[in-house]
Amino acid sequence: MRNLFALFVIGVMALFFSPEANAQCNAELYVTKSMKSLSQGYQFSKSYRIDGRNGTRKKIEYTCVFAKDTSYQITLTGKDGGAKGLIGTLYDSRREKIVSSYYNNKFMSSWTYKCTATGIYYLSFTFKDSKSYCGAAVLGFKR
Repeated sequence: MRNLFALFVIGVMALFFSPEANAQCNAELYVTKSMKSLSQGYQFSKSYRIDGRNGTRKKIEYTCVFAKDTSYQITLTGKDGGAKGLIGTLYDSRREKIVSSYYNNKFMSSWTYKCTATGIYYLSFTFKDSKSYCGAAVLGFKR
């Protein structure tokens, strides 16, 4: 009977202290940090939680509608510190790349884009050399 109780206790402890439980992504924390990084004059539009689920999700993509003659800014914050390991890329409706936060082998924490045509755009988030696979991005706009 003691052995069964000991196995039960060990099993419960393994559930609470398993590496997977500790590796959960708390993207809300990074939303707040990204929001503070929006440049002056940009108004908050939307936040994006980026949860790579321990590396099982290689790409997280969202659609958004941009309006002509409006400037947009994306700020990124990852669990690895700043934008390290996290790449945000904007594609047009034909899936052609417009801008990326990874440039010359450097992770940029933000980018801006002045929209030239109203329509659907795709915001894609991927990880490169990351160990955490967690972060957030905030979209702001200015007219």
